[in-house]
Amino acid sequence: MNKNQKGNIESDVAFFLYFLTAVIVILVFLPCLQAGFLNIDDQKHFLENHAVLDLSAGSVQAIFTQTVNNVYIPLTSLSFAIEHHFFGFNAFVFHLDNLVFHVINVLLVLLLAQRMGLSTAAAFLAALIFGVHPMKVESVAWVTERKDVLYALFYLLALHQYWSYLKTRSIKNYLGTLFLGFVSILAKPMALSLPLVLLLLDYLQGRRWDKNVFIEKIPFFLYAVEIASLSYVFNMRNPISDILQAALIWTWSFNFYICKFLWPFHVSFVYLLPHPIALSNWPYALSLGMFILIIGILIRWRKNRFMIFAFAFYILSIFFILRFDEKVDFTVVSDRFMYLPCLGFCLGAGFVLDRWGSVKYLKIGFILIFTILGGVLTFKQCRVWHDPIIFWDEVVREYPKSFEFYFYRGQAYIAKGENNLALADFSKVIELNPLLVNAYNNRGVVYLSQGKYKEALADINRAIQLDPSDFDAYIVRANIEEKNKEFDMATKDFTYAQQLSGVSFANSLRRVQEESK
Repeated sequence: MNKNQKGNIESDVAFFLYFLTAVIVILVFLPCLQAGFLNIDDQKHFLENHAVLDLSAGSVQAIFTQTVNNVYIPLTSLSFAIEHHFFGFNAFVFHLDNLVFHVINVLLVLLLAQRMGLSTAAAFLAALIFGVHPMKVESVAWVTERKDVLYALFYLLALHQYWSYLKTRSIKNYLGTLFLGFVSILAKPMALSLPLVLLLLDYLQGRRWDKNVFIEKIPFFLYAVEIASLSYVFNMRNPISDILQAALIWTWSFNFYICKFLWPFHVSFVYLLPHPIALSNWPYALSLGMFILIIGILIRWRKNRFMIFAFAFYILSIFFILRFDEKVDFTVVSDRFMYLPCLGFCLGAGFVLDRWGSVKYLKIGFILIFTILGGVLTFKQCRVWHDPIIFWDEVVREYPKSFEFYFYRGQAYIAKGENNLALADFSKVIELNPLLVNAYNNRGVVYLSQGKYKEALADINRAIQLDPSDFDAYIVRANIEEKNKEFDMATKDFTYAQQLSGVSFANSLRRVQEESK
């Protein structure tokens, strides 16, 4: 066999490997393409984000000068604006783009693993774990989390460029890394970790850490800190007053992601913090023990650069989102935060597979088992994201005492015209949390749509009693009063809502005046 024939065979094998990887990932995530939008954050990020609704110069300027939900993600918002410009709010297109970005990321992981010296089988395993792990579902299936797959795309490209720089010391590769890192952090502030990971690549390559190594990273730190601060300044959390509890929460969250990565048989949109927060509670005692064990393993493996790289990649890339506090939205941990930080573990798994030497069938069996098991779990989890009602049904079933999830499901029922089911959910919210103003407002709106003005008025009055500054409640009450032909009271409420909100209700006031004649 001559060199050309051998090269053609290697090229065909490489093409088949990349093609097979892409096909497996697409098949596993296929249910996502049938999913709709979710009634949590999708509204703020694109459905009701005025900057996304057109591609005018003013809108693009707004995209790059504002935060969304207190996070600076202009590149992600721009991608939404482009999609909307050409396709409107076609859910299939939004989900397809998320999946395409994810597939590209998986192929970049496969190539990176090969460039780092892993065998074909080990690189394939690393890419498959990254591609079909159940913890990836939230980032791919939830359109809002476009920022995960998008920042990871440019982050991985930056790692490739830097790996080339380490081989060639080309200024072109260095500047390419600098540019790609900049673009990555415009998609999500978690890219703040890139300069630290570049130092980690220096270590893996065996580069001596002299002053030049650190001087090279200064430009990365300058723009990374500057851009990321636009988000972190709004989302900084202070440790709770009890330092021991803060440390236990941090240790638990640190170990949570590792445990969930190793045992992904139950993934969820919500993970509640174990209570009480005390060392006597077994999850915290176990987490502390695991943390000590991990430190011991790292000390034991301190001469194994690849395994140190695997753990250090996780630590350096997830460190910024580990929490010391108890309350962060629904939960202090989320699957989406592990989208890219798990890369080190994926490459580490490939490295371990290579250590098995010539046990060929064992390698093949391990790859097949993970592909089938991980694929089935991920495929099943993707179906949960089909529509808001199915999604919140799953969450409510798991956490039946948390009022927030009944509230979101109630909103989903309203959108679908299932008013009686919406009433049941909002009533359950009020039962669990009788001080939630929005629950009374929403139930009042449903009563109003059903012509039950007495019940609607009772709920809205209660909402106003709880929060006299809630102008939405005055608007709803004005509509009820208009239906009851109490035009003077309706005029008064519309006027007061106008004063509170700064929004003109001239048309509503004019309509009431005409009806009163």
